[in-house]
Amino acid sequence: MTKRFWLFGFLFILIVIFSVKSVFALGLSPGKQVFNFEPNFEISIVYKVLEDNPEQELEVYVSGDLADFVKLDRKNLVGGGFFDLNLKLPDYIEIPGKHIIYVGVKQKIDEELAKGIIGTSVVIQGIIVINVPYPGKYVDVSLNSHNVNVGEPVNFEIGLISRGDEDVEIFPRIEILSQEKTIETLFLQNRFLKSQEQLGLKKTLDTSNYNPGTYDAIAIIDYGKIAEARAEFKIGELIIEILNYTRKITIEGVQKFDIEIQSGWNNKIDGAYAEVNILNNSKSLVSFKTSTTELIPWEKKTITGYFDTTDFVEGIYDANISVIYFGKDIGKSTNKIVKVEFVKESNIILIGAIILGILVILIIVIFVVKKYVFNKK
Repeated sequence: MTKRFWLFGFLFILIVIFSVKSVFALGLSPGKQVFNFEPNFEISIVYKVLEDNPEQELEVYVSGDLADFVKLDRKNLVGGGFFDLNLKLPDYIEIPGKHIIYVGVKQKIDEELAKGIIGTSVVIQGIIVINVPYPGKYVDVSLNSHNVNVGEPVNFEIGLISRGDEDVEIFPRIEILSQEKTIETLFLQNRFLKSQEQLGLKKTLDTSNYNPGTYDAIAIIDYGKIAEARAEFKIGELIIEILNYTRKITIEGVQKFDIEIQSGWNNKIDGAYAEVNILNNSKSLVSFKTSTTELIPWEKKTITGYFDTTDFVEGIYDANISVIYFGKDIGKSTNKIVKVEFVKESNIILIGAIILGILVILIIVIFVVKKYVFNKK
């Protein structure tokens, strides 16, 4: 290793250390404020700035399409501190929807001192969200669900926000879909939403008659118009699926055999491993076990086993893969018969590389000889 290599390595480590440190050197609180628009709405917010370096100069700023309606009591700080922000909105904002004001603090960097070295100004931003209502009736909807096991209830949470400037009556329902076909509808009570009001609704699905699998839920809000939100949920059972496996093996000493598996359960599987039996006309040639692993809900993993291929000849063999697993003191297994091809190591690539190398050497020799002859003349 050269001295230059070690020097660059040392400088890189220093840069990483100081970069990581600087991420945590600056803080701003509160980080987010949300307000619904009202004509001539006014509020004062006290911000706290945290800075590790007591001598660090800081600059406070605001940006965004409503920044003109913000006043700061100070724009410069040293080593952190407090500043007051005053927001006074106009009596009318033409564009409806979400407006964001960015409240930022950044470290001042001396550009002259920074010449020849790496100078980085750390910046942190908070936001103020102003929701301006849409004309008429407008409803936003969100839907949350979660995965369960067979027989366990699915709890849905519907989030509603009236974004319009008119009150609305809503008629909510949740449709459950399997392979894009509605198999059940859950109806919720109709109710009124005031302009800019937020509301959370809950509904439970009984899955006792459902099969394991992946389902979709659509929250449909009818308020004269239709607002929709979609969520996916899984109903699991204690099962492991074999997704993939080693399909071609080179006949050369000890080789590995990989099996990709996936849990179909919504709980932890404490242990899973595979027993592999390679057959020739139903006669067992070799059997071996893979490594053991744990699986968190719905996780994919690869387990690996090793065996000696010395006595194999080229051809396609059957392999019986049996995955054994345990969850909540229950033991189960999954079996699959697959085809595995055994091949001899090919020297074609090596031979090709040797031939190519010889040709390159010949070309170089011919070039050198021609150049030597030309210079002699």
